[in-house]
Amino acid sequence: MLFDQPTIGQSQYGEYYLYSVRNGDGQTEYSFFAPTEVHEHLKELRKGDRALITKLAEQKGSKIVTRFEVVPEKAVRSAGSVGGVGAGGVGTSDNFYEIMLGSCKDAIRIQNELGGMMDAKSIAVTLFIARSRMPAGGQT
Repeated sequence: MLFDQPTIGQSQYGEYYLYSVRNGDGQTEYSFFAPTEVHEHLKELRKGDRALITKLAEQKGSKIVTRFEVVPEKAVRSAGSVGGVGAGGVGTSDNFYEIMLGSCKDAIRIQNELGGMMDAKSIAVTLFIARSRMPAGGQT
């Protein structure tokens, strides 16, 4: 965080919380409009403090529900790993990280094979959705 407090204001959509932050590379500064649930965690932090913010999506019926996980740097360091943190970031036992990584790699291969006529991000999301719905073993 670059400042102790966010800029708090009001817009047509309600109250907002604007944080000035640096990404993990330490070089690039960003303006981050934190959702209320994230602001509740970040307001305890001060200038120079770090946190890992992960946006998670879960399908509930026909709706996709998003939520945020905020882990202050101290908690990340003291735990050594959060839910199986590895080189790829926050992991979970649900295998979604591996499914997404494989889907992204396959999407890039498909895009290259088709001469760039398809968007790799769209392909990756489609593959991820299909694969994450498959039972273990890949049989439907």
